[in-house]
Amino acid sequence: MPSSHGAALVLEPSLTTVPDNRPSADDLVAGLAALRPWLRDKQADAERQRRVPQETVERLDNIGIYCLTTPARFGGADFSSRELFRIYEALGAGCGATSWTVWASTGGNLWSAAFPERVVRPIYATPWVGNRTCAVGGSTRRLAGTARKVDGGWMVKGAWFFATGGAHASHAYLAVYLDDTDDTKVGMVLVSRDEYVRLDDWDAMGLAATGSATLVVEEELFVPDARFSSPQILIQRLAELQAQGDGLRPGGLARSVMVGTGNALGMAEHALELFLQSIGKKPIAYSPYARQQDAPVTHLNVGGVQMQIKAARRVAEAALDELDSLYEDGKDTTPADMVRLHADAAYIWDTCATAIETLFKASGASAIAKKQPLQLVMRNCRAGSLHAVHNVQTCMENYGRQLCGIQVKQASGNVLERVG
Repeated sequence: MPSSHGAALVLEPSLTTVPDNRPSADDLVAGLAALRPWLRDKQADAERQRRVPQETVERLDNIGIYCLTTPARFGGADFSSRELFRIYEALGAGCGATSWTVWASTGGNLWSAAFPERVVRPIYATPWVGNRTCAVGGSTRRLAGTARKVDGGWMVKGAWFFATGGAHASHAYLAVYLDDTDDTKVGMVLVSRDEYVRLDDWDAMGLAATGSATLVVEEELFVPDARFSSPQILIQRLAELQAQGDGLRPGGLARSVMVGTGNALGMAEHALELFLQSIGKKPIAYSPYARQQDAPVTHLNVGGVQMQIKAARRVAEAALDELDSLYEDGKDTTPADMVRLHADAAYIWDTCATAIETLFKASGASAIAKKQPLQLVMRNCRAGSLHAVHNVQTCMENYGRQLCGIQVKQASGNVLERVG
């Protein structure tokens, strides 16, 4: 039988007016700088909770950070790539897992375009603390659910792993496969948090505080046609919004991963700050140095790490300038641009993670204590570098293959990349 939740998103007309109280990028960076001591103090607690603590969510909401996770046409921010990078860097310098959660939750900005305005607009008009949506699944069948057509809608079931932002979202965009054998037949359904179960199964060595648990629909759920969409509909609707002046900035997933590298740089800067704070207070055991600060090996490590951070920043700045120039010129990224931008982002994440690991190893055995924040920053950054969109080996292979002029069909990607 159809679920009684089938019309859950049809709200009263009085809730369809979206407030417009967008802060500036400078306001957000300043607010995050002021909140940084709190974020750093709460990092370990966030890891223990395996989600961003609710009080942190409330403080972030107060400074307006969740305008990043709201589509611009519904009152969210429309920042340049450089501005978004600065914001994620400021947030990552406080807590990398919290920054990752905000960054990942912006996936709903894209998929909101694929559904009727009467369905989506009430979500963003309704008061809510935190990100309103999360978007999950689609790269493989294992990471998505299934849907079968019935009169007036679809019957959906499945499990969606790695639902970052799901702990705080009121709704979720969930990828579904429509055919048992044809991987090109995929869609996306929009469901409210009372229509799925969020498991307590996220326990990772890094980015534990992202709360990226599994969302489950065990019994078939009826989802009306208005809450079902597809990549093809999304592409058509994005073009319509672009013609109306409400389109998204160019770059797609490549732009998203590039602005998110601000988080990696923020964590690397935080790690260097932590290391430099400690070197004048302790000796190097089994050495002639009463202060770590006086040892040549420390100077080599710090100099090398600083150059790694600077190199990563230069790569990011060049890519960000390119993305913002495309927007100003009314152009979009080419497939070749996207491969290169993914490689840039992977290089930044791997370089920052490697730099932090150098500082961790140079800190000695005392650094392994859970009370020492450097070990948590290290684990968070390395975990971020291992995400599929940041995997340095995959991205460099793809980029190198492109440079060598070898054309191959991509085996997997997200639901939008596989259209065609």
